[in-house]
Amino acid sequence: MPASVYRFGNFRLDLARHELLCDNRPVAVEPQVFSVLKALIENRERTVAKDDLMAMVWPGRVVSDSALSSRIKSARHAIGDDGKAQALIKTIHGFGFRFVGEVVEDDVRPSTGGCADQRPSIVVLPFTLLGNDVKQAVLSQGLAHDIITGLSRLRWLKVIARASAFRLTAAGMSYAEMHRLTHARYCLAGCLEIDGKELAINFELIDMAAESVLWAERITGSLDDVHEVRSDIVTRTIAAFELQISAHEVQRAKLKSPDNLDTWESYHLGISHLFRFTEKDNQAATTLFRRAVELEPGFARAHAGLSAAEFQNAFNAYKGVDRDTSVRIARESAERSIELDSLDPMANFVMGRTHWLSGDPTASLPWLERAVALNPNYAQGYYAHGLASLMASEELRGYQDSEQAVSLSPLDPFLYGFYGIRAFSYIADGDVANARLWAVKAACQPGAIPVMDLLAAATCAMDGASDQAETWLRKARGRKPDIDSDYFFRALQFSPGVVRQRIQAAFSRLGL
Repeated sequence: MPASVYRFGNFRLDLARHELLCDNRPVAVEPQVFSVLKALIENRERTVAKDDLMAMVWPGRVVSDSALSSRIKSARHAIGDDGKAQALIKTIHGFGFRFVGEVVEDDVRPSTGGCADQRPSIVVLPFTLLGNDVKQAVLSQGLAHDIITGLSRLRWLKVIARASAFRLTAAGMSYAEMHRLTHARYCLAGCLEIDGKELAINFELIDMAAESVLWAERITGSLDDVHEVRSDIVTRTIAAFELQISAHEVQRAKLKSPDNLDTWESYHLGISHLFRFTEKDNQAATTLFRRAVELEPGFARAHAGLSAAEFQNAFNAYKGVDRDTSVRIARESAERSIELDSLDPMANFVMGRTHWLSGDPTASLPWLERAVALNPNYAQGYYAHGLASLMASEELRGYQDSEQAVSLSPLDPFLYGFYGIRAFSYIADGDVANARLWAVKAACQPGAIPVMDLLAAATCAMDGASDQAETWLRKARGRKPDIDSDYFFRALQFSPGVVRQRIQAAFSRLGL
């Protein structure tokens, strides 16, 4: 947690009073000079790149190098340092600055501003160009720029600024040196091969601290379709990062004792339990999200995670759950998440889904549309939007949302849902053969919930496969003995229309 007072030498930087003191006497400094000192001291474990420092001191503004140099000079003067001695503020030429003085933290207080410092961070390097076509050098840099822009939409991930990342490549640094300078754990690097009209892109996700490759991919295409290839690379890369980095963060967190987990680690472990879709795992997820909220009340994602866990408690009607209480907590946690970070796609996602629980899927659509607008690569956002559309109106279908979700995240834990909305769409169109195909496919996915067993049973009954329908019904009852049609429609509150009518008729034929 951040300190409210930093001591170094005979100086004190008091954040609460916004004062710099020397021997307990105030030292006059301009606000931006104070911000420079604060930023460098709080990030003293690493070198702060010029672009990052500018973003901290002048958020949302474009400033010149000379403006930053002037504030650095004033900051040094205020603490008795200078550009020649560099006893406290050291210049790393061509990159940035680092505070090297010994610092003691006093008056530690809880943070209310979220857990940004705990987020995993990544450097995206320009792709190395292999071949003789120097005209395509812009493509290698353009790809990196597109990926940086796309990753910046993932608000749980800290992305090193483009200019700083490109300087690292120009300096020829090793991964260990990049890790030391930026404090980023992950790096995306790759190469671009061009042979006539054909191109191939190879890229790797690297854990720079461990100097190991976590994931690698190769994409090929034609130069004539270069814009489509660029789009494919960005989409597949960002979708893979959602899985690969999150999974790696979970593995790192598992090495710690539960009592020593920080906010971010508690959140990620909570997510890993949440997506196993069992009663026991959901209880563990709820506990971990509550811990994250207690540690960092201002962490929007922790509230969103708690909302998601309580949603599953109500949606799946887990044993011992008071549905009204879970619905209330899910809504309150979603509202708090939106209040803290209205631009987080997950916050909008959970806010949208809370409307399902109150039987108003139409009200969820604007929130889910906002979630995918904020992150066009949000596979689960498309899934939720497709399902909400089907529940809201018999005129709407989810084919496109299903296709988009699967293409973005083919190994997603919600894959059963991605297939499920395709089955519901076929039910709406009266195509029972395809409805049965996709419903059974959904129910066969790892982690599929009992509702999917009932959907498979219903579509088999619609298609005249009574033996298979009974098999799926037995499986559903084996997992949840008290399961019935009311359970299905409490979870999926379809508005009156053909989908609800056809499923209810199938359940009636099964005696459900």
